[in-house]
Amino acid sequence: MVLLNVMLLNMLWFATILGVANGMLWPSAVMLLLLLTVLFIYQGISKLDLKIMAFSVLCGLLFDGFLAHQGTLTYPMTLHQFSFLPPMWILFLWVGFAATARVGLQWLLQNPLIGGTFMLIGAPLSYYSAAKLGAVVINDFWHAMTFVGLTWLLYFAVLVWFTQAKEARDNAVA
Repeated sequence: MVLLNVMLLNMLWFATILGVANGMLWPSAVMLLLLLTVLFIYQGISKLDLKIMAFSVLCGLLFDGFLAHQGTLTYPMTLHQFSFLPPMWILFLWVGFAATARVGLQWLLQNPLIGGTFMLIGAPLSYYSAAKLGAVVINDFWHAMTFVGLTWLLYFAVLVWFTQAKEARDNAVA
């Protein structure tokens, strides 16, 4: 199940980034729908997953919206005129990440130091790769990479807290 989650998330990332770089949103929407459908069928989507997804959309709106509004990042494919909102495809990525987090990143959630380090390095590399593939323009490299790394570290810390709080409730003696 872990491998399936990781594969689906990577397929979503590539479909989204390559689609956006070529002016198409539909590959991202189709892949997100496929990801959610497969996860629902094979592992179900729990209340915790839904909470993580809602929290993730909020983080995407705040974090990526801030970067866009500040001009730190420019998103070439945006379907709206509001500088304080990130494009829809970024939110698709946040939802996909959130949907796969509890199972696909279980080993990182159980090892917060390793997971936090991975987020601190991996998230900026993901944005950098998206820029190299043409989906986003990084206007202020160091500010963007620092902000992305630190906000994803914070995001990950909250994910760890969500999952550990659920485990504590599940293991509590009534």
